[in-house]
Amino acid sequence: MKILQVQTQAEAAGAQRISDMVGEGLRARGHDVRTVFLYRKTDVYDRDPHADFILMHPPRGVLEQMLAVLGLIDHVRKIRPDAVVSFQHYGNIAGTLAARLCGVGAIVANQSGAPQVHGLRGLLTQVDKLMGMAGMYHVNIVNSAWTEAQFAAFPAAYRKRLRRIDHGVPAPARLPARKRARAAFGLPIGVPLAISTGRLAPSKNHTALVGALAMLPDVHLAIAGTGPEKEMLLALAARLNVQNRLHLVGELSPDGIHDFLAAGDVYAFSSTTETFGLAVVEAAIAGLPIVSSDLDVLREVLTTADGRPAALFVPPDADGIAAGLAQVFANPALAATLARAGRQLREQYSPAAMCAAYEALFSNNGFRTGTIPSITSSGPERLSV
Repeated sequence: MKILQVQTQAEAAGAQRISDMVGEGLRARGHDVRTVFLYRKTDVYDRDPHADFILMHPPRGVLEQMLAVLGLIDHVRKIRPDAVVSFQHYGNIAGTLAARLCGVGAIVANQSGAPQVHGLRGLLTQVDKLMGMAGMYHVNIVNSAWTEAQFAAFPAAYRKRLRRIDHGVPAPARLPARKRARAAFGLPIGVPLAISTGRLAPSKNHTALVGALAMLPDVHLAIAGTGPEKEMLLALAARLNVQNRLHLVGELSPDGIHDFLAAGDVYAFSSTTETFGLAVVEAAIAGLPIVSSDLDVLREVLTTADGRPAALFVPPDADGIAAGLAQVFANPALAATLARAGRQLREQYSPAAMCAAYEALFSNNGFRTGTIPSITSSGPERLSV
């Protein structure tokens, strides 16, 4: 099949990592898969031979937002895909609209955020609800049991199209030695090092990590990612007099992320909202002990099939993060236990299984004829291989 994935912005983030894995996995199965971004935000996809951009910069105002959607419609018309798979709020809305106008037979949305009530996200949730109830997309993917539960109060007409496909999480084939990894990123050798990855944005709550440094005088912190809070984090570190122990290494490619993970002693994750937590699960699978925000969804995804936690769960504030890191650094046996459980998660979150589940969606005969596939009204089911 010819499959087009629609993303909102081109940058190194969780939703983009998922479409990367889906695209790679489906291409390995013989499908023609490309990803189109409504706009280019960073240069991370500039050399990707399977990526296209509608705008080469973030839209400036309503007019350019409209131009991005019109450009997407034209792109879909030229590509003539058999299926469109969309990601994120704007990607779902724009991708579904373009696919419908161009007569695409299979339309799959991905819910990478929980339903919201207030503000712009609340408005987007209402638009998504109406689109789902009207059958604008054929299948609506959720990525965890927690995310699935957030739609329990939605109308049956919406919920009957929900399908659960847990994220696949890439496991590194081989990690460099810690000393070599630190040297590659200019990080200090011979000091306790906590690391984290993720966009420098409010929801990731990196201020709690920087605040924790003030309570851990021997520990250094390195964060991989870019975003609007970079200067604020540097200013906070200066106020707390920890600027010499904070290392911001910038945005990294997927391969670069694995090399970066090899540099750390402990991975700290302070996010305040997630629907899966791809970055922290990736760190656990790489063998790092985890200190994580105590969120229900993170307890779900960071627990092995036999019930063992792969993280120490703490309140997502500076005090909680500092206490958790101090406990792991002081207790090598605890660190080793968490790391062993984390490595076990690779069996639960296989990228190959995720891609096979997506391919199973397209094998439905209803997609071939452009009709809505037969879906039972008993509620969501989990697709597995």
